Amino acid sequence: MPVSYPIRSLLYLIFLIPSVICAIFCLYHFITNRALRNALNNHVVIFILGFGVFLNMTDMIWFVDFYRTRRVPIFTRAFCFTWAYIDYAVFVVITLLVTWASIERHILIFHHNLTATPIKRFFLHYLPLAICVVYPFAYYFVIYFVLPCEIVLKETRIGCGVLDCAQSITAVGVWDSLVHNVVPICMIAIFSLALLARVWYSKYRVHQRIHWRNYRKMAIQLLSITGIYLIIVFPSMVLFTMDAAGVLDPSAYDFYSSTYYFSYFTVLLTPFFFLSPRCVRSNRVATINPMTRTRTPAIAQVAH
Repeated sequence: MPVSYPIRSLLYLIFLIPSVICAIFCLYHFITNRALRNALNNHVVIFILGFGVFLNMTDMIWFVDFYRTRRVPIFTRAFCFTWAYIDYAVFVVITLLVTWASIERHILIFHHNLTATPIKRFFLHYLPLAICVVYPFAYYFVIYFVLPCEIVLKETRIGCGVLDCAQSITAVGVWDSLVHNVVPICMIAIFSLALLARVWYSKYRVHQRIHWRNYRKMAIQLLSITGIYLIIVFPSMVLFTMDAAGVLDPSAYDFYSSTYYFSYFTVLLTPFFFLSPRCVRSNRVATINPMTRTRTPAIAQVAH
């Protein structure tokens, strides 16, 4: 049964306000604390939270208003294309950043020598972050503002229907869904679960007892992020791929609409996974300072 528009608007609004407050709260502590700001493992988290706040303050507010009124907030060509651009580009930026975070944890924990010099840090830390941010904005700029897209704007459709431009060419639509969504989600699951396995195996190999209490927060964080992407986003992206390829059965569109709606809860819920007492005070958990290679207190246990 599809979720009604009033319920959709209310659910988004209920989660939107605490999500923004939580993200800004954590961002404040990440940015104002020099030790936390310089820690390599916190950089990707800062980007994820920052782009999440931006998406919540633009795209999600427009969704709330659209589901409440059944009309786009501002029915102009400029706004419609801007909404579509922000919606797709920023969502993919966050997805790619989460994917890179799941990969980078392995480097920082098991191969920290790969970030021991400025050159290594550039190629294995800063450059991937830049690619995750720049590529989606460049890609969707071409899709929405360079390539021709003959479409009739409709006030009663999300983004005025401009989102269809990303699927106007079958090959482009399939690339968009697979490369920007399906493959990254699979990588998030694989690398996150592999990290837990590697931590366990590294302890087992040296015959050390596993104190799971020390890794509980990391395990909860990894499994939570993996879970929301697999359960909430993955079905939507599979249906999106089928739709782009032109093989989606018309009877599945109601389910597709609901899964598409729920996929945005990843953005709303992610800040809570990085919230912990570390946002209020420092404690024994440490992160790696790239300048001194010493360990300093951290907010989020993303690498330990």
